Amino acid sequence: PGVSVSRTGSGVGLTQVRIRGGEANHTLVLIDGIEVNTASEGEFDFSNLLVEDIERIEVIRGPQSALYGSNAVTGVINIITKKGGGPLTVTARAEGGSFGTAGEAARVSGGNERIWGSATVQHERSDGFNLAPEGHLGEKDGYRISSISANAGAMLTDDVRLDLNIRHSKKHLDRDDQTGFDTRKGLPLASDTLSRSQSSLLLMGTNLRWDMLGGNLTHVLKANRASTENRDLDLAFGAPLPFRNESESYRLAYQATYKFETPLLRHAVTGLVDRGHEAFDVRSSFGSSAARRNQTGLAAEWRGDVLNRVFLSASARHDENDTFENFTTWRSAVSIPISELGIRPHASIGTGVKVPTMFEQFGTTAAFIPNPNLVPEESMGWDAGVEFTFLGGRALVDVTYFNADLKNLIKTDFVICPGSDPSDPNPPQCATPINLVGKSRRQGIEIDAKVQLLPDVSIGLAYTYLDAVNSEGVREIRRPPHSLRAELNYQFHEGRGVLRASAIYNGEMADEVWGMRANLDDYWLVSVAGSYKLSEALEIYGRVENLLDEDYEEIFGFATPGVAAYAGLRWTFDYERPGNGLSMK
Repeated sequence: PGVSVSRTGSGVGLTQVRIRGGEANHTLVLIDGIEVNTASEGEFDFSNLLVEDIERIEVIRGPQSALYGSNAVTGVINIITKKGGGPLTVTARAEGGSFGTAGEAARVSGGNERIWGSATVQHERSDGFNLAPEGHLGEKDGYRISSISANAGAMLTDDVRLDLNIRHSKKHLDRDDQTGFDTRKGLPLASDTLSRSQSSLLLMGTNLRWDMLGGNLTHVLKANRASTENRDLDLAFGAPLPFRNESESYRLAYQATYKFETPLLRHAVTGLVDRGHEAFDVRSSFGSSAARRNQTGLAAEWRGDVLNRVFLSASARHDENDTFENFTTWRSAVSIPISELGIRPHASIGTGVKVPTMFEQFGTTAAFIPNPNLVPEESMGWDAGVEFTFLGGRALVDVTYFNADLKNLIKTDFVICPGSDPSDPNPPQCATPINLVGKSRRQGIEIDAKVQLLPDVSIGLAYTYLDAVNSEGVREIRRPPHSLRAELNYQFHEGRGVLRASAIYNGEMADEVWGMRANLDDYWLVSVAGSYKLSEALEIYGRVENLLDEDYEEIFGFATPGVAAYAGLRWTFDYERPGNGLSMK
């Protein structure tokens, strides 16, 4: 609950994730501890992420800048990939389905207690469908995307561990443009064009950990690099308009944690110092620009456990910036599990900061005016809720209320383009970012429920009520007031088979096109999926998406896929070395 996703058209179209009514660039995204929000747009495009090597995804809601700095205004998404270990194992997968879609993946992993590693290769391609709902050419907008990732680790001594990670992904996609050639109620729809885009992402990280005093004192040294490149060729109006946007960030951090006990209390105290550098370079038919900025952060956190009854935390962070005023953020939280009553009250309060993106300050493209005088967005938010456990621990329901105020919200404004003819009765409009005066409000209720109905049957439910308006009282776009996801899971044949059915409700919400407001209707999406292990080495799986063939929009004026079906096979080979021989099973 509290999380919403919007995707522009195809499977690898721009995919944004918002938490608790914030913007996409208010959510900090980490992959194996590497910050992947770009310096250019300040957000992470989730369409760059293939999931074969993902082990789990953690979502932390609420302001987290006290630990993570800028971008963590409404929450953090932490993506952890699978690590190597155990006997040498090779996994291969192949699938195909609707819209001429095909995908392959292969992964190898292995290791022991001293050294381990894994590598994954993934690829997907599709003929796609027409993103223009009124498209006259009938051309399909296809895509292809590939990803290579690897990690390795070693125990240098009994107490010193080194981990290395690298990830590279690249995608190409055809796209359509909101040209104004086709309209609905006076608002432009996507029209058939031959425009296309490509992007690449490179992540590299190293993590050195040293445990001392029997594990009570831990030192961690991290060094990360993230770089992205976006290229676009706009062919909407005949003459090609090329665009290239590059951003790069480096981060070096040292963290130390000391654990100790006093009467009635167990403590964990953490100190952190980090240094970040961001670089931005954009080139288009309308000019070019480049910028650099640096940041240094100091943070501290205390966590306390009172007799395993009350769990407390408090943290604070100070950031020194060479292009903005320095700022300090803080956060505190409490959780009180009362097992005798089956309840767990919890609450948190904190502040968040988001510095302007480099594109907002220095970008250059058609009909856009950068604003180098923007100031950081600042937020203060809190939440409070109760978690209930009943039916002998087989059912859990959590109800949480959240509230946040955001100052200096950055919003797109439209002004007369410089150099326009003063006698023109309809002068051309240019977009420019501005800081809104006043406070923008986000508040709502989140309900999360999980019930184990039978040993092999479980259900899950996530509902969010959201009230998100800017300081002018206007409802924020692409944030539905009501959203719901329900899921039913069934296992059979001693867990060899799994069936899953899910239903997603997305309530009516607002959107914006060329500075004009639009309404998007509510919709239901129903999907089913299943898998079955034919043997220890072979698994068959399949899924049907949008089972009811719902006609819906996530972005105004862009078509979405109808009912679609996919199926695939997954092979797993384990190699062992009994004695001097080599066997495969």
